[in-house]
Amino acid sequence: MRIIMIHDLKDPNDPQGRSYKEVNAKKTHQIPVGALVELKTGARLFVVYHGRDCDQTPLYWLSHDKKDIIKKYESFKNESWIGGYSEDSLILIST
Repeated sequence: MRIIMIHDLKDPNDPQGRSYKEVNAKKTHQIPVGALVELKTGARLFVVYHGRDCDQTPLYWLSHDKKDIIKKYESFKNESWIGGYSEDSLILIST
């Protein structure tokens, strides 16, 4: 049996023939840390961390406290964060 990871497949829309993971790794976070965003539920929170999914998609971690920022990823010990939000699931309110 052979297992194929979807993110290792070639992206048919990429003219360079890169995998989905390679394409995603080149994407940058468009919403800055400290920005106020709104979830589709209407909740407003601050971006406190930039991370990535296993396929290198840029993701965002949020907190109710704008100052709740650490400089280094520490295994999400900070329980006030909620995260793993993609950019298309957030509405930028202010930077």
